[in-house]
Amino acid sequence: MNNLKHMKKHLSILVLGLVAVGLVTSCSDDDGPEIEDIVDPEFAVIVGTDNGRYMLPIEDLMSGVISPVGKGTNVSEILTWEENVMQKGRDIYHVNPDANKFGKYRFEDGVLKVIQEIPFSHIPSLYLGWHAWVSDSELIFGPRSGNHYAIVDVDKMTVVKSGEFDKTAIPADHSRRVFSVIPQGNKLFLGYGLYNEATEVHYDKSYTAVLDYPSMTNLEVTGEDDRSAPLGTVRNSYFSNFKDNGYTYILTIPMPVLGGGKADMPTAIYRVKDGEYKLDPDYFFNISAQRNGDNQLGVTYIGNGKVLLISAHDTDTHIKEFNDWWYANMWEYLIVDINTKQVVKKLDFPLVGNSRSGVVHNGKAYIAVNDATADGVYIWEYDSNTDKLTRGARVDGADGDTPMLYRLK
Repeated sequence: MNNLKHMKKHLSILVLGLVAVGLVTSCSDDDGPEIEDIVDPEFAVIVGTDNGRYMLPIEDLMSGVISPVGKGTNVSEILTWEENVMQKGRDIYHVNPDANKFGKYRFEDGVLKVIQEIPFSHIPSLYLGWHAWVSDSELIFGPRSGNHYAIVDVDKMTVVKSGEFDKTAIPADHSRRVFSVIPQGNKLFLGYGLYNEATEVHYDKSYTAVLDYPSMTNLEVTGEDDRSAPLGTVRNSYFSNFKDNGYTYILTIPMPVLGGGKADMPTAIYRVKDGEYKLDPDYFFNISAQRNGDNQLGVTYIGNGKVLLISAHDTDTHIKEFNDWWYANMWEYLIVDINTKQVVKKLDFPLVGNSRSGVVHNGKAYIAVNDATADGVYIWEYDSNTDKLTRGARVDGADGDTPMLYRLK
């Protein structure tokens, strides 16, 4: 399902004729404050405004005002689909589903610059569901709820390989829906679901498989589990896996609309040991069971076994229409511990808008909080070592969408 929120925003920009002129066009406001140029920033933010979506440099997350006035890049016509954005350091990658192209961009000197764009139509749908880095230069990604993949060498900007994952193990009249691809040495670990084409049912199970890389051959099914699904994310930009102490931890996202549409299943965390290709049978962390059945989305891994999630609280009460999944004030920030399998804290905010943006720096998590009771969107710092929450810089000019933070170094 396409993200109607971003379609609506994209169309409104076209109707208003707000077409970016070049890649360094910035807002202007003669009455606004003078903004100093920032070279080689540590962080950046993409923020939606009445004049389009801007990528802005951030030198200090904890003080001052971050404003689109006089700086940054209007990315409305560059990064056209937020969920298709992928990042490695200063380099931003994006599949443009309207223009059939794959682009490489670099954020430096306070602006987003074009490195190269190439034609791209190697998978049947250009709305991405997942991605992974298989090496420093090779990026693999695939469509939402599909079985296709493409591998791009981002240094040479060439498509190395594309196609479908081997279908031999798929039962007749079924299709595979891949939700996570995790490199394990010279292998790829797959987390996927099965869809019955005849009955139009996506089974309430998580399946796993392994195949050889880079040949993309010898796919072998390694297991199945019916405690939670899907094993990974339906929408590419959502955080869903991380490594810690010899394991890869994988978050399931059963949430309706934003996830797998399995409201009766819990959000949970599984894990896979490095060098192995099946789920650890002795590990299962049921998060929803500790939050009265609420489902969660991933924000970021803080470190020391702590994960930051955002939890959709009491959706039966708060969801009245489709767009409420993005705009309703129903979300809570949670800190969970993967070692004790406990929800250890709810951060001290009122119910907020969908705010799944977060970065980690020096062991501290930074989140852009869309709190309707505040005088703007603020960046907050959470220090898990001291359990301290501190308000930082204000993001000016933000519309109803939560700004997305990026760590560039």
